[in-house]
This record gives sequence, structure tokens and C-alpha cells, in this order.
Amino acid sequence: MSKKILLLSSVIFLSSCATTNISELGDKFLDLINPSDAATEEAMLSGEETLVASDETGGFTIDELEQLSNDELIAIAKEKGLEDLILLDEDGNLLNRDQLINAILESGELLKSRSEELNAMSDAELMEVAIAKGLGDLIVLDADGNLVNREDLIEAILELAEITGTKINEFCNQAECTLYFAYDDSEIDELATRIIIEHANFMQENPSVNLRLEGHADERGTREYNLALGENRALSVKEVLGLYNLDDRIIVVSYGEEDPVLTGSNEEAWEKNRRVELVYY
Repeated sequence: MSKKILLLSSVIFLSSCATTNISELGDKFLDLINPSDAATEEAMLSGEETLVASDETGGFTIDELEQLSNDELIAIAKEKGLEDLILLDEDGNLLNRDQLINAILESGELLKSRSEELNAMSDAELMEVAIAKGLGDLIVLDADGNLVNREDLIEAILELAEITGTKINEFCNQAECTLYFAYDDSEIDELATRIIIEHANFMQENPSVNLRLEGHADERGTREYNLALGENRALSVKEVLGLYNLDDRIIVVSYGEEDPVLTGSNEEAWEKNRRVELVYY
């Protein structure tokens, strides 16, 4: 996979480009950098120093991140769809620098893991993934039907995964991704229907995303009964999504009472635990 260069400009330079995101800034100045240059350099843009960091696997090293200012970390977190993790005080100062660094590192590790998984695939498996992701037109075969652009195809799949991940985070930051149910019930009410339709529209607009419906129940009832109840709740959500021909992109799992978000034998805990979580991947 070819080396990706991410240009992280100074706070002053970024503030002068309010309508331009980090990726767009990188695109504007990539032609200033030789791809064979060292991983870290300094350049002058509008009289300010700019850090050029290697991002070969979609992530950074901890040393690279720790060298950045809080404002640069915040800019990267927003670019990676981690905006909901940013904690600021009343004066706009970052309160959770270490947590944000760890989240950025984890996002890079996920992409690295995906890269290793793709590289371990056969050409046939890789082409199958590309076609499923809507990238079939990028496949190049020789006269004998052999894949000739394996590295380019892997890079395209990873880039799509990164873009898709950002879209998922942005969507889940503004949409409801948990549905709640009445006691011993799996019926979809009017509010839940509106939320599910919103998710259906998102999936239709982003054909490379898949959805896992995780069903849950409160602690009342037997373990077996609650596993079945959690599954029925998830299946009820899938049934509505199925009206949009999305069945083949949805899987259903049930955790029953085993994964509560709030412990306690009271109505508040029970209400929070009777749920289906919509998890994109």
C-alpha cells in the first residue's frame, strides 16, 4: 500500500481556512512533497511550520500524536469522526488529551488489522470483497484472468473503509442508534419506526455499510427466555428494514440479559436494558 501523507497545519493556518477540512488541505499540498521523502519533515506554508506525518496504515504512532498541539489533535479527531469524544472546558481547553490520543491510535489499529486481513486473502477473495463494496470497476485482469492490480485494489478498499467509518460516526452522532421496548414486548412503535426509516435511508445512501442488530432484555425472566426475547426484538427491527431490501446486509444477535447498560433491579435499569442497538460495520 502506498504511503499516505497527512498535512497537519498550524492552528493559525487552519483558522484561516474555516471551510476547508484536513483532507482538502492535504490534497492541495501533496504536490509539494516527494513521496520518497522521509516520514517526518517541516515545510513552510503561509509563514507557519507544518508537521508532515507518515500515515501508512490509516493511523499514527503515539510519539507523532504526543508532539501535536491540542488543536491539531482535535482536528484529527474530527477528521476521523471522533468528535463526540472531545471534552472541552468552558475556555475551550482540551480536558481528555490522553483519551483522545488512544482513540485515534485505536482507529488506526482497526485499519491496520483490516489491511492485514485483506493482504492475507487470495486474489479471488479480494475481488469478491471489492465487488461487494461496489469497487468491481477497479479490478484489472490480464489476458489469463489474473488480478494485476492487487495493491491498488487493497488500497481502494481501505480508503473506502476509512471514508465509510467517518460517515458512520457522523451519522450515529446525530441519529438514535438504540431502540427501547416495553416490558416483555418486541413491537415496533411509531417513534421506533421513524428512527428505523432514518437508518434505512442511511444504508441505501451508503451501500458498503452493513448492520448488526443486537437484541437485549432486562434481568426478569429466565436466561433462555431473555435470549429469545432479545432476538425477537432485533428481528422486529430487521423486518422493517427488510421493506427496503436490506436483509442481506443485516445480521441479528441476541445477548438477552447478559450485557446490561445499567445494573440494578429497578425500573430505571430495566427500561435502559430493554433495547436493540444498531451497530454498523
